[in-house]
Order: sequence, then structure tokens, then C-alpha cells
Amino acid sequence: MRLTVKLIIALSLAILFVLGVNAFVRINREAALFEDDMRKDSALMGRSLAGAVSRIWTTVGEAEALDLVENADERESYVKVRWLWLEEPGAEQLDAAARRHLAEGKVVVLKAPDPRDGELSLFTYVPVSLPDARPAAIELGESLSAEKEYLRKTILQAVIATLVLVLVCALLALAVGIVFVGRPVRALVEQARRIGAGDLAISQSPPGKDEIGELGKEMNAMCERLSEARAHLEAETTTRLATQEQLRHADRLTTVGKLAAGIAHEVGTPLNVITGHAQLVTEEYPPESGAYENVVIIAEQAHRVTAIIRQLLDFARQRTLCKSSQELGEITSRVSTLLTPMAQKHKVVIEVADSSESTSALIDAGQIQQVVTNLVVNGIQAMTAGGTLVVGSERVTRKDPDELSGAAREFGTIYVQDQGPGIAAADLPRIFEPFFTTKEVGDGTGLGLSVAYGIVKEHGGFIDVSSVLREGTRFTVYLPLQPIDE
Repeated sequence: MRLTVKLIIALSLAILFVLGVNAFVRINREAALFEDDMRKDSALMGRSLAGAVSRIWTTVGEAEALDLVENADERESYVKVRWLWLEEPGAEQLDAAARRHLAEGKVVVLKAPDPRDGELSLFTYVPVSLPDARPAAIELGESLSAEKEYLRKTILQAVIATLVLVLVCALLALAVGIVFVGRPVRALVEQARRIGAGDLAISQSPPGKDEIGELGKEMNAMCERLSEARAHLEAETTTRLATQEQLRHADRLTTVGKLAAGIAHEVGTPLNVITGHAQLVTEEYPPESGAYENVVIIAEQAHRVTAIIRQLLDFARQRTLCKSSQELGEITSRVSTLLTPMAQKHKVVIEVADSSESTSALIDAGQIQQVVTNLVVNGIQAMTAGGTLVVGSERVTRKDPDELSGAAREFGTIYVQDQGPGIAAADLPRIFEPFFTTKEVGDGTGLGLSVAYGIVKEHGGFIDVSSVLREGTRFTVYLPLQPIDE
């Protein structure tokens, strides 16, 4: 609104200045035209009267001629007519130049106060040619009060017209300012305040293609860029936090692996002793005896503990990778063939998804097959009510979550999609920890995913997990691509 007031003041001053100059010029011109008309009328009347006086003076006589001048003065209400002898008293206001012009037969016009009433008047002196050659003239005096009244009315009209025009223009400028300046500017101010408060929602741009409209569009574009920058920053922050959590997780896995390796070596020897003595005891008792059954149970559990220790050693020891270019689709097909009998027992159908393109990666085929096998077995065991488990491979382009500032690159992926109960959000961050499992007691050791995680990391890749409760879980293994012709 303040801007509108400033515009109105500036516009009003400009109008006043222009109309003032115009009124000044107009009034001066009107005054000049008014006086010019008075001069012409007086000169015409004076010449006509002078000619008549000269003829009557010659034909009738002096008295009738002067009487004509007196009658003319009585007839004219606005013009005062007087006979003037130039060499006698009464002609004192004529100077030498005026007398010389009259002697030459020219009309002389003077502006001076009327000695009879003191009003400023316009005096016109017309020379009269007499038979006796005495210098005489007819004086026509017309008051300039009519001119003053005319100019006063003209000035009043100019002032009224100026004020009306200023008022109309001010009201029009006020309406235009409110509609085309005030409202859009207020909208932009409100938007700027919202942006300052963190609200980056795009508002409707001010209508029109003027500068304010362009400013509104630029502010909306700025909001879009700020929103994108905020989203990018949030994504980067989320990725950074995830990476930190992965680093802590990897550190925990390393520590647990070292502990597991030490425990496995310490427990391995006693287990071998227990297994050997159990075998000796079974040789001393007949199979139908109760002692034989107990010893068999001891031997089975000892073998189970030995298998767990072997898994711990596989998880903890540094493996030597034997990499070669392998087609990921072939690995999924082999795992599907191997695990189909197990899946059938659980009423699960393993479906190998068709891939429209070849996906080759530089990997240790045996270890990656172990990873996929662990994931498929977990999926089969999770689908207690049966269903379809999908295994497939494809090429994708994305950023490695471990590389915050890295560019997106191509990966070969193997995914396993089950229709199990899903994994709770609270359990997802822990699924790769050793001995963590959501299975029933006795159904698993909690080392399968930990081993898979370690193998994939050694290949320079990572595992992504997405799960929806009561709908299923999808594990995706990302491996760096290796072109087929390499």
C-alpha cells in the first residue's frame, strides 16, 4: 500500500506540474487574445468615428462633429469616447513618441489607469484629419476589469479541472495499485515469509506477464530448487546415517567373527573327543539298549555343534576368492534346480524370472551360489503356508550406499522374492548379525545371512532388503558388473 501511495503522490505532482504549466500558458494566451480583440475593436471603432467626424467637420461644422463624438460616448456602455486636442490640457499621458505616431496617422494604444475612476484601462488614440490642420484625436478607453473577470473565471476553471483530474487519476491509480501492485506484492511477501519459515510449497503466481508476475514465477522456481536441494540433503543425510550404521554393523561383525573363530578352535577339540568316545560306547552296547539310544543322541548333537562351528569358521576366516566372469542367470537356474525338491516338501514353487538381457559379473561362482542358496532356503522356510518364490537377475543403475559422493553405476543383481510373513521394521537392521534369527528355536543358527553378507561385501557389492508384513520379503544382491567380452 505504501508503494501505491508513493505512486499516487508522484502521479499527482506530475499532473499538477503539467496542468499548471498548461494553465499558465493558456491564461497568458487568452489574455493576449482578449487584449488583441479589444485593440482591434477599439481601432476599428475609432477609425470609423474619426472618418465620420472628419466628414461632418468639413460639410456641417465643428459643433456637429464634436456632438457626434459625445453621442458615441453616450451610446457605448463599455467604451468611453472622448475628443482630445493634442496641444491642449488633457493629453498629458501621451508622450513624445505617441504624439509622433499620431502625427504620422498611426493608431496609438496605451495601457494606463483611467484618471476618471482609477481603473486600469486600455486607451486607443485614433488621429483625426481636420481642415484647419489642428492636431486632434479620438480617445477610446475600455476598462480591463472584464479581462480580469474573464481571466479569473479561466483560472478558476483551470484549477477545478486540475483538481478533478488529479482526484480521478489518484482514484484510478489507487484502484490499479491495489489490484495490480498491492495484492500481488502482499502475496509475494506472504510467500517470502513462508519460505523463511521453511514452507517451500509453491503458491499461485500473480496473474499477468509483468515484472511482478515474473518475480512470482522466479520465487516459485526458487521454491522448487530449494525443495529439491532439501530432498537431496535429506537423502544424503539418510545415506550418511545408513552408511555409519553399516560401518558400525561391519565392525560388530568383524568382532563377532574373531570371537567366533577363537571359540570354534577352543570348542572343536573337546567335541572331537566327545564324538570319538560316543562312537566307542555305541560299539559296546547293543542297538536295542537304552544306553545305546542315549549315546546316539549325544553323538548327533555333537555332530550338530561341529556343523555350527564349521559355519562359524567359514564366517570368520579370510576366504580366497576365485573370480571369473559368470552369468548370474545361470546361477539362479542352478540354485532353483538344486532346491526344488526341498521347496516341494514345503508346498513352495520356485519360479525363475526371465531376463531380457544377459547379466555377467566377475564373481566366485561357488560362493555367490552359496549366498543365493541361503536366501532361497530362508524364503522357503518363511513360507509356512506355501506359495511362489521368485528368483531372478537383472541389470540396474544406482549409487552404492557406502559411497556418499560416488556417482551411480551399473550393477548385476540377483533377487529373491518370497511370500512369507515379512520382517518387522525393528528387526531389519539386525538381520545380518550373527546368531540373530526370527525362526523358531532349532530351525536355524542365525549365521546364514551373516555369511552371505560377508561374501557379497568381499565381492565389492552389497545386499538390499525390503519387506512388507504379511506380504513378503525381497532380498537383492548387488554385484559389480563385468562385461561378457572381458
